[in-house]
Amino acid sequence: MSTQNHTSRRPLYRKIADDIALQISGGKYKPGQRIPSIRHYATLFGCNKLTVQKAFALLRRQGLIENRVGSGSYVRYPEELGSAGEVFDFKTDYIEVGFFPYRRVQEVCNELFNSEKARALAPVDVKGDAELIRVLSRLYHVPADRMIIISGAQQGLDLIAKLYSFRITDKILFEDPTYPGAISLFKARHFVRYRAEGPDPDELDHKLNHEIKLFYSMPAVHNPTGRSYSRQVREAVAARARRHGFYIIEDDYLSEFADSNLPRFLDLVPQNTIYIKSLSQTTVAGLRLGFMVVPRGIYDKILYAKFTSDIASNGLVQKFFARFIAQDYYRQHLKTVASKIAYRKEKLASLISEFDYLECDSNRQQGYSLWVKADRDLAVDNAPWRCGSDFSFDPGYRRYLRLSFMHLRDGHFEAALDYLRRIFSYLQ
Repeated sequence: MSTQNHTSRRPLYRKIADDIALQISGGKYKPGQRIPSIRHYATLFGCNKLTVQKAFALLRRQGLIENRVGSGSYVRYPEELGSAGEVFDFKTDYIEVGFFPYRRVQEVCNELFNSEKARALAPVDVKGDAELIRVLSRLYHVPADRMIIISGAQQGLDLIAKLYSFRITDKILFEDPTYPGAISLFKARHFVRYRAEGPDPDELDHKLNHEIKLFYSMPAVHNPTGRSYSRQVREAVAARARRHGFYIIEDDYLSEFADSNLPRFLDLVPQNTIYIKSLSQTTVAGLRLGFMVVPRGIYDKILYAKFTSDIASNGLVQKFFARFIAQDYYRQHLKTVASKIAYRKEKLASLISEFDYLECDSNRQQGYSLWVKADRDLAVDNAPWRCGSDFSFDPGYRRYLRLSFMHLRDGHFEAALDYLRRIFSYLQ
């Protein structure tokens, strides 16, 4: 049977579904956007509405669209962030658990139980363990009186979403590209392009309006590009926050590994900055610990939202980590991680440079990943990297990929590079 005959015998509703799916994947219809009506497609394809209804039902089963009663059909937001590569994982951007000094952890925990006995298991205040707040305040140079301990950065974002639950999609502005978890949580719709030194202030002016109340930002070691805002862009964004009265959500992803020591938004405009810091990124994913520093005007509201969410983050983990920092083990750990980053980054950048169709400005990127641009589509089943389309709805990012290199064990890293080289050679 010829391909042409096979295609012509496909049911019309499948042709309609395939056409809409192609337009979604091509970026014509973006997540959160309403697609044309059933009547529109019935007229376009010269068929009855029942046929188009079957096409829409198929698209819903495929997870591409969703129906909103009385409003129409909309492109669904991605809810799954993808699984690790089947052979070597260049997707996951957490540190390999074996890098964390577990023997030091054991020592600290033993000391904690020896001194505190059963009190080590006692609950802590909803705002967090007082000693942990004190040591984090000193370590990260942030005010202790506005700090709240959270179960990782994602909980901080969840608390903000609860506070601004009504029409939050219309109230928040994002960098493009940006962190997929924030895109899904806030149903991102408004974006400003991320350039070499951060978002373009002129474009930011164009996007700002009276409805924008929040700007989600990663000024130090941006995810996924690995770049950091310049001082000029930081000051320009801070000035606009003052002028327009919006809050900057400053997601401190991996500032510990940024080359420069530029002022944070928390330093420039503390009254307009909601600062979120994940400690799971710098330790191990399973620790589920972080903190946020909140402007006084919304501190009590955020604290109440946390209380209604989980009352308090794990007290034992907080007490452990306070001692872990105080005994200087955390600083030593970060120094070890920084050394591994430098070695692995150099090796991976060298591999990428072997292929003319790949482009990566590794010298201006920090953190656990490299953001790479290809001059062609990299069609790979079960690709071991994160695709650029995971971080943006702009089809222009389809040819980008993020390669994260710190989730691999030491004994596997060299073999993983060989594996990656074989894939890139095949695609050449």
